[in-house]
Order: sequence, then C-alpha cells, then structure tokens
Amino acid sequence: MIKKAFSLIELVLVMVLIGVLAAIALPKFRGLSSNAKITAEIATASTIQSAIEDTHSDWIVSEKGLNWGNKKNENELNQNGYPKRLGDCPPAFNWILKNSTAVDAQWECRQYKNLFIYRGPASKQKSGIKENGKNRPDSNDCWVYDPQEGSFTLNENCQL
Repeated sequence: MIKKAFSLIELVLVMVLIGVLAAIALPKFRGLSSNAKITAEIATASTIQSAIEDTHSDWIVSEKGLNWGNKKNENELNQNGYPKRLGDCPPAFNWILKNSTAVDAQWECRQYKNLFIYRGPASKQKSGIKENGKNRPDSNDCWVYDPQEGSFTLNENCQL
C-alpha cells in the first residue's frame, strides 16, 4: 500500500512543534521596535554631537568666513565657536545637519531659557519608550543642547 497523506498524529506533532518554536521565538522579537527607537535616537545624538564638535574645530582653525552646517556662517556661532542653535526648532536640526528632513520628522524641539530641549523617537512623552534605566532614552528623558558648552546630552527624568 502506498501512503499519500500524513496521518492525524503526524499533523498534530508538527503543529505542537511549531507552537513550541513560536513560544520560544516570540519573546525575543517583542522588544525589537523599542530597541530600534533607542538605537536610532542614540545614533542621531552621537551624530549631532560630532557635528557640533566638527563645527567648533573648524571655527578654531578658520580665520574668517567660516561656513558650516546647512549654509550657515560664523554669525550663527557664539563667542565660544559653538552653534547658537541646531535648527529653527522646528525643524530640529536643519542648521547643523545637511539633508535633515528625515531626522527632523522624528524629533521634537523647544527652547527653554538659553537651552534647547529635544525629544526623539524613544524619548517623546506620548509615544516614547517606557522607563528603561540609565543612559538609555525613554519617555521621561530629553536631550539638552547647551550652546555655551557645545554639549548635547541626555537628561534623565527631564523636568524642563
């Protein structure tokens, strides 16, 4: 006799095996979008800090007529050689980054006294990531740009 189909027991065993594999794999993929938001935000912040430092370095070695960022000149730098702001707020980074449209769409910004407050995909108050520990942005945190120091840093438990 030639067997042309699977038996009911074989089908049940395959379904149980697939269920066990799914139960093992699904928890590993659960936090993927959260981790992607955190990683994207940290990468953008690192790029911003590098662009600030690059502008400052160019200011140190230039004598006159420095053009930096997105068609900005030395009049938009403070007395320490740091950008007075990173963007028009909004958009968030159109001064410091060339072709910043995609990044600007994901970041919010506002001015608070002489500081600029930024929230990215992970640190937005409404759609960000829930509390996840130190040095990882979440909805309680924000990024602060201080033009006097040229620093773009993560502020834990941002109350600004």
